[in-house]
Amino acid sequence: KLDKLNERALARNRQTQASRIDLPFKVLKQEDGWGLAELADGTFGWLPEQTFESVKKQNYWKNIALAPRGKLFTINDPGQQKIIYILKQFEAIPYLWGGTTKRGMDCSAFIQKVFWELGKILLPRNSREQKKCGQSVRSTSLCALDIVFFVHSKTGRHHVGVYFDNLVWHFCLDRQGLSTETLGSIQKRYNYLTARRIFKIKHA
Repeated sequence: KLDKLNERALARNRQTQASRIDLPFKVLKQEDGWGLAELADGTFGWLPEQTFESVKKQNYWKNIALAPRGKLFTINDPGQQKIIYILKQFEAIPYLWGGTTKRGMDCSAFIQKVFWELGKILLPRNSREQKKCGQSVRSTSLCALDIVFFVHSKTGRHHVGVYFDNLVWHFCLDRQGLSTETLGSIQKRYNYLTARRIFKIKHA
């Protein structure tokens, strides 16, 4: 599987952190006290062998719902309070490029974890792949929990946030963590690319 990835794809699918709260991973090979692990979202990384814990249940990825392409994933309405609670629990976490844990995370890891907690649906690890999920939405038709994609006007670095309560919630390097801004404010630093809708919310 790794042999089919070019250098850019290898870099894009590299994981720099993993924690006990992450989904189980597969160990592809082991050498010199390290194991090459594949996570459920398709990213890879090396982990110390002493951190491994065996999972007896087979096919433990079988029931994990991956974010679909071209269609929406239906969830029950989580309600405003739950959404706010999930978003705000990331407030104290610092920004770390490639990070995925409470010690630090980046914008796409934030999106991945928020959507997992909201609907138990697993998005890809990086924003370029997240941009292929769900359905395209116009910037004039944004709804709560739409994902919004940008590219930094100076660095060219791709960026992603989630739209909620008329604000973009995003993990931002120049703000050192979770930030909330209007779409107009964020576009002073980032060029707007597109938006995707992942959830079809079922109201009671």
